[in-house]
Amino acid sequence: MHTSTFTYTPNKVGEPMLIRIDQDDEIYNVTIGDTYLGTMVKDDNAEYGWQTEDQMLKDELPDLSLALKEQEAIYNLPFALKDLYTENIVDWDWSEDDSLNIIVHPDVDLQEFANTIRDQVYDVVLFDKDLIIHLHQEGNNEVEEIHINC
Repeated sequence: MHTSTFTYTPNKVGEPMLIRIDQDDEIYNVTIGDTYLGTMVKDDNAEYGWQTEDQMLKDELPDLSLALKEQEAIYNLPFALKDLYTENIVDWDWSEDDSLNIIVHPDVDLQEFANTIRDQVYDVVLFDKDLIIHLHQEGNNEVEEIHINC
């Protein structure tokens, strides 16, 4: 089972709440705050891309589907960057504060590479959420910060 959590603002509440999605194979169990809303499955033919029989979840699907698309785009960002800069990026991980740590090859000019990413990152950014990339170099303590949508 895979669990993901992120902040979501339900229309009915109007303020950010923590959403938890527990994925068990093709079934997604959705909890917002302390309220379990039900299960859903991906369905490309459904109006919002998801199918559910749970009314509370149906009521949230218009906004929840957009939030899930944004989360998926954020999750895919390091893969897109690795595709663009295969030789330069060694590894990445996510910090607890939802910032992205990218480790670059020791032979790369860190500042020049950071500027390249700053110039081109919006070609692959498909989300509106603010995000900070911390660019680190193997064997070096220097860090370049790249602010996205900030």
